[in-house]
Amino acid sequence: MDVQMKIISNIRRFYREAKFARCILSAEQAHYQKMAEMYETLSSLRHDFKYYIKKIDELLQTGDIEKAKQYLTEIKKQIPESGLHYYCTDHAINSLLTSYAKDCEEFNIEYNVKIVLPNSLSVPRYDICIILCNLLENALKACKKLEKDREIDLAIKTDGQRMAIRVKNNFDGVNNENANLKSVRAVAERYGGHISMEQTGSVFTIYVMVNV
Repeated sequence: MDVQMKIISNIRRFYREAKFARCILSAEQAHYQKMAEMYETLSSLRHDFKYYIKKIDELLQTGDIEKAKQYLTEIKKQIPESGLHYYCTDHAINSLLTSYAKDCEEFNIEYNVKIVLPNSLSVPRYDICIILCNLLENALKACKKLEKDREIDLAIKTDGQRMAIRVKNNFDGVNNENANLKSVRAVAERYGGHISMEQTGSVFTIYVMVNV
């Protein structure tokens, strides 16, 4: 019976991790698609750049400052907002964090990220993304239940030997322990780490420590 339970547990873990692997790949695909769109738009603007400069120069030479300003305003309107966020230099992690930034914007959730990563880590990026995806998914679900004061705060730092991840979010006061956090615990323990949680009023905070 113990063997069967272990097999079932491993199968469930496999499907959870496969689900979040798809999430990570989807986030990266959306990120690169956005970059491609921006590149195409900027390439088009660059092609016409000399014309724009010449036109503005002519207006300035004739002393028509106001019209030159209006022309600049029109040019600015053609430059789209990037919609891209750069939280760190790692593409996979940055894409994932950007994906959740978009979700938070959609549901009017304040999203604060402070992340410092070293150039090299012994923990695979994939496992770090699984931790982050589970934590942020959990925080997002909790915040979506609220009518106001929606906020997610993520901080990551390393001291050379360990990586500390902290996610803090507002919630409705109901126990926040679920399958997502159990998955995080499993990954953390795989790398000699641990997790801890605290609930203070309407704020839930989880700390994850892993050896890097």
